Amino acid sequence: MILRIKTLREEFDSAVSGGYVYGEIIRRKSFPVYVDLGTEDIYEPSAKDDPNTEYKIFRTCSVYIAETEEKLDRGEYVSSTKGTTVIIYC
Repeated sequence: MILRIKTLREEFDSAVSGGYVYGEIIRRKSFPVYVDLGTEDIYEPSAKDDPNTEYKIFRTCSVYIAETEEKLDRGEYVSSTKGTTVIIYC
């Protein structure tokens, strides 16, 4: 499974292997997420990528998804995964 997570510029720039980021998964609705980052890998661009967007990929991440920012802060997750590949972008 690969999750794409939108981050703020500051989160994106500070994202490193073994670190963490806050962001959001955008589907029909936006869900706030917290990600314990695994190992950063070389991102291979896709034809679907927006040329005005920057991307990074991390392997073996733990992802925590909540319904709201407040619930994310309280640790009330609707879903969590481990060992997930994550593409962050801004």
